[in-house]
Amino acid sequence: MKRPVAAVAVFAAAFAAYLAAAYPAIAPRDSSDLAAAAMTLGVAHPPGYPFYSMLGRAWLTLLPWGNPAYRLNVLSALAGAAAAAGLFIYVRRRAGTLAGAASAALWAASAPLIKFSLMAESYSLQALFAVVLLILAEGPRETILLRARLSGLALGLGLVNHQSLLFLIPGLLWLWRLEAARHDVRPVVLIRAAVVPLAAGLALYVFLWIRLGSLQEAFATVLRLRYGTGTLYAGLARPATLESMGALLAHAARGTAEAVSWPAALAALAGGAFCWRVERRRFFGLALVGLGGALFILLSRFDSSDWVAREVLEPAFVLPTLALAIFFGEVFSEESLPSWAAPGAAALAAALFLGRAGLREHRDDFLAYDYVRDLRRAVPPGASLLLAGDTTSFGLRWLGLFSPESIPRETADAPLIDAKAWLQAREGRGDFYVTGLGLDFLRGLGLAAPSRPLAPEGLVQRVGSWTSPALPPSVLRRPRAWARDDSYARNVRISYAFSSWLAARLLQERGAPEGDFVALDLSAVILDPQDYWLE
Repeated sequence: MKRPVAAVAVFAAAFAAYLAAAYPAIAPRDSSDLAAAAMTLGVAHPPGYPFYSMLGRAWLTLLPWGNPAYRLNVLSALAGAAAAAGLFIYVRRRAGTLAGAASAALWAASAPLIKFSLMAESYSLQALFAVVLLILAEGPRETILLRARLSGLALGLGLVNHQSLLFLIPGLLWLWRLEAARHDVRPVVLIRAAVVPLAAGLALYVFLWIRLGSLQEAFATVLRLRYGTGTLYAGLARPATLESMGALLAHAARGTAEAVSWPAALAALAGGAFCWRVERRRFFGLALVGLGGALFILLSRFDSSDWVAREVLEPAFVLPTLALAIFFGEVFSEESLPSWAAPGAAALAAALFLGRAGLREHRDDFLAYDYVRDLRRAVPPGASLLLAGDTTSFGLRWLGLFSPESIPRETADAPLIDAKAWLQAREGRGDFYVTGLGLDFLRGLGLAAPSRPLAPEGLVQRVGSWTSPALPPSVLRRPRAWARDDSYARNVRISYAFSSWLAARLLQERGAPEGDFVALDLSAVILDPQDYWLE
């Protein structure tokens, strides 16, 4: 098979698998916010994602038919497939076609690349930028300055896409240092060539200044001041101790192995040993690429026993699985693999891809879409809703753009505003509701008291009146991810479960018959047994 045709075949196989499994609409968590930003050419949650917003808007213009969230999911599938094809090209240069195919199959079938290639997110693009930067770090001497300039531009754009690409830089600098020595070029010459294109790529952050209309707000968004500058998410961070750091390192190692399967991880270790024996300095550079993910996890200072923390850390495994996939390819290199083993090696690589690709099937996953539709139905047109939760706030915003109403609901995200002042400003201005807020927070607002009762009405609680409670909300379409306890499906499950649990507590406090609130408790336990249980 000719080289360009082989790379195209790898891309086509990966894209077909991702497209067959892509979300049909929005996914839980952040994807609806990124989809809304692309639809409006707006600013998403910090750090704003200006590259994704502009690229997504351009993509929606080029492909103007159908559900905009699904079209953006297709964009992610394209980026993920291009990343797999890029890895094939990178590994094939040194180790041959079979090794390139094995590496591409393993990475394309890895849990993080599959997950983020099925939804409107920036991480499959991050994977593509990472591979492009590795490809540019090797080549002939006559193109070295051009490659340095292109690397600077790609790095700048990649950082605007997602700042976690910072953790690729140590490995990238090491590999460029080897490239400079191999071609007898001073590193300072390459740095000078890359600086201006790097600045040009980073200049896309100006988009935030233009769209927000304030340089101060733009800086606050880029620096993630809402989360605590330099912190992935301050609400989940814990003090660093030897025990907590050890637990995070164990989570990084275990998560990386599980993302590609333990047999493949062990094979990759063997490939790493072969790379060490043949070219030790290159091994160090690639190892630094993989360790970037572990450093990301350590700096988060999260409690790895918390499922929410583990979910937030899932993108950190993009770079470690990339490094493992490269080392995995070394096992199938023409120098290390006997010729008689080629058919078996090709079958193993294909089995890895085909066997893993179905594990993250989300083609039938309407959970987030159904949830926000149910939530909007629960609040009458023209009413106000105080809410909390990324899936809730982002999803309702997207739904308002995708399916606008003549009389919209007013919504406010409680963690981002002065909730007490918001409620006071709406006294006597019609119905208002709350959802996703805990009892302690509600009581701090003066709600759930006899003078201002909360009436549970399915997914929401109505403020200031008491009616017969509605039945627990039901989940209309349960995808296969529900039974597998997929982390994103669980985001929606906990929203349904929490509304049942809170309704039970409100009924219990009002002296309702035990059977009424016990039924709601049981509903919460069935929906999300790991977070709710009967005492």
